[in-house]
Amino acid sequence: MTLLFIIVLIAILGYFAMKIYQHDNTVFYKLTGYSYLDVWTNKKIRTTHKLVGQLDEMKSPHKILVNVQLPTNEALQSIDAVLIHETGIYVINMLEMSGWINGREQDNQWTQLLHKNQSKLFNNPVHETEKLTFALQGQLPEVNDEVFKSIVLFSNDCSFQNIELFSDNVDVIKSSSIKKWTQNLQQQCLSETDIQTIYSALEGMRQVKNSVSEVKNTVLSSN
Repeated sequence: MTLLFIIVLIAILGYFAMKIYQHDNTVFYKLTGYSYLDVWTNKKIRTTHKLVGQLDEMKSPHKILVNVQLPTNEALQSIDAVLIHETGIYVINMLEMSGWINGREQDNQWTQLLHKNQSKLFNNPVHETEKLTFALQGQLPEVNDEVFKSIVLFSNDCSFQNIELFSDNVDVIKSSSIKKWTQNLQQQCLSETDIQTIYSALEGMRQVKNSVSEVKNTVLSSN
């Protein structure tokens, strides 16, 4: 019985050691510094991990940035993820929500419908994402404004009941639709050189775990 327990324990430890090794060689780990344990104990980190994995499956030229901290006159503006793709620069704002989601692009607030006819109002995520997009544009004044797109990404815990959008540079999707969304991207506007140049300009603004000083140094050097 003791021998069997030891064998099972070794097998379990070996499995997790392999998983940790695989994780430490992923794009996500290199981008964020988040450990395998972080992924499994923090829901938002886990969602971001899945997002980066799905985006990195794209065959067309692209770069991914996570936890981008933009220095502004007022305060740091934090962007969950930025996809720099041949079809544009996509500012991704992630929301962990449940229930039924209702909202129009022009409204100041959207509605989250929960169980037992309960409802909650929350700030229009399209407007919030557009503010982040404008802040990013300010860091890249040489890039045409039409290249920038705002993406509101809801978790799979919610459902869309009624979402109304009218702008071509805005999209609201769920995590489960990311793969389909990437497959529908069209109209190339950035070259591989453009993508690398933009990535290089923003790379130093990433907040990596245990490297917060990197962002502070960026802010100081810009003043």
